[in-house]
Amino acid sequence: MKGVMSARLRIGFAGMVATVWLLAGPAPQFIHGADIDTVIVSSARELQESLARPRHGLTIRLAAGEYHLIPTAGFDSTCGNCEDPERLVPMTYGVRVTGENVWIVGPEGGEAVIHTHAGYGIYFEHCRQCGITGVKITGGARDRAQAATDAAVVAKHSRVSVIGNTIADNIGDSVVVLRTVVGIMGVCGRERSSLKIRGNRIVHNSWDGIALYRDAEADIYSNLIDGVDRARGAEVGGGRGVGIGVTWNARAVIRGNLVRRYWKGIGIFVDAGAYVKFNIVEEMLTWGIAYWDAGKGKPWAAIHGNVVYDCGACGVSITREAPFGSHVGPGQFVWNVVVKTGQNPKYDDPDYYCYQCALAVHAAPENFEISDNLFFGNRRATQDLPDYDVSGAEFERRLPRYLRDIVREVPEWCREESAFLRAYAPVGQP
Repeated sequence: MKGVMSARLRIGFAGMVATVWLLAGPAPQFIHGADIDTVIVSSARELQESLARPRHGLTIRLAAGEYHLIPTAGFDSTCGNCEDPERLVPMTYGVRVTGENVWIVGPEGGEAVIHTHAGYGIYFEHCRQCGITGVKITGGARDRAQAATDAAVVAKHSRVSVIGNTIADNIGDSVVVLRTVVGIMGVCGRERSSLKIRGNRIVHNSWDGIALYRDAEADIYSNLIDGVDRARGAEVGGGRGVGIGVTWNARAVIRGNLVRRYWKGIGIFVDAGAYVKFNIVEEMLTWGIAYWDAGKGKPWAAIHGNVVYDCGACGVSITREAPFGSHVGPGQFVWNVVVKTGQNPKYDDPDYYCYQCALAVHAAPENFEISDNLFFGNRRATQDLPDYDVSGAEFERRLPRYLRDIVREVPEWCREESAFLRAYAPVGQP
């Protein structure tokens, strides 16, 4: 982002000339700065041509308007979410961004809408200090290969910032989605990528909101991740998959997000690690937060200060058989609020997902800390499952202390969307 701001300062009068040019000329115009060029584009062809080769020091400024990309067919050299990653996967992409310090920036006035018509919409590969901001990304097309990690934004071997975008309505053809099972994600972090995912509206996409796979890491902060439809089974729509999924050996800091109306909430799987703090996870078809070793891994997680509200299955599930090693600090589930979970009797059988109760501890090392959590209004499938609920009076007395931290972290524009806050506290007034 620093490079983008520097470019703004250097453009000066030339930037105004370029704006006038947009109304008259059909081709992109490059404005040369000391260490970064800026190109102002107003068509999909110009956008794709500007990124047809690796670039080093380029800001692409989009004029307001609709950009319908022509997808390119290719092969992903590895599989992001396979037991054996060493395999070619057929895929399509809208634009492939490579090089260093390459940014796609939306207009200051109006809206730039990129219709990708591809599986990997904006595909950052071997791109350092790159990013996209202020753009709407929509209209993805599900690839026919089930192993393709289709997403509106995909990062592989890259350092990428995804800031202040709307990533919405990437559903795909219903026939293809039903056959592949997986749909189209919002953002996908792949091999050895580092992502900053902040302030985005990731809404109504047909698979995971954000997914991180092998050797990826991300700072996921202040996003709205909303499936809208909570599509289930054979339905094709928004909210299939997981709101935020961190798997294999990926790492993440997940903080201050609102994750809602998905099949599943926030998941830390296999050998992944995450700090999950001050998020609101609500209106889930099944579970809210899951920490799961898949019977073979050694995940770690600090789950602190979150709200889990209105889930069909368990609120939180914890499953780790292996003890913590000396190189990893103990995990924890501390200072969380869990309300109205286990609501759907369909999931009472633990073979579906988890023990049907607010906090389902299937396995945990001795030094996994569980303390100072607040439970209320949860349902249990059977009387022998644990009951942590407090009385209504106790809940009302203690809740404001928890909400102070959460309201401070979740941005106002997300708080206004929260069903939990509407039900239990005036927005911003715990």
